[in-house]
Amino acid sequence: MSCGKEVFEFVVPGRPVPAVRMTQRGKFVKERAQQYLAYKEAVAWYAVRAGVRRINGPVAVEIIIHLADKKAGDWDNYGKAITDALNKVAYKDDRQIVDGRVIKRLCDKGEERAEVRIWKVEEVEQCG
Repeated sequence: MSCGKEVFEFVVPGRPVPAVRMTQRGKFVKERAQQYLAYKEAVAWYAVRAGVRRINGPVAVEIIIHLADKKAGDWDNYGKAITDALNKVAYKDDRQIVDGRVIKRLCDKGEERAEVRIWKVEEVEQCG
């Protein structure tokens, strides 16, 4: 998928946290929002620790979420949490992402984690 280009890879141990709305019907959703914000900080920390550097231009991401609970949140919310966390770390803004994939996999308790791969896309297909 990355065609031999430089790929940044890292693992965020522990149960992944999906993106949440910061407010609900005009009220701040304190506990879930705090968990989400803490998770975003952890993702950024693990990325920096793994040597992730900011990429200029179009970016591709692959995220594999390992969860012990079959009824865990929507896959896209896990991807959003991680891609939002990587703003100003792996790229200036997640609008640079032109290709992405989020995979949810079941695992045993104690093995929950998120595996993240990020790389620069050399060419973006043009329409017309």
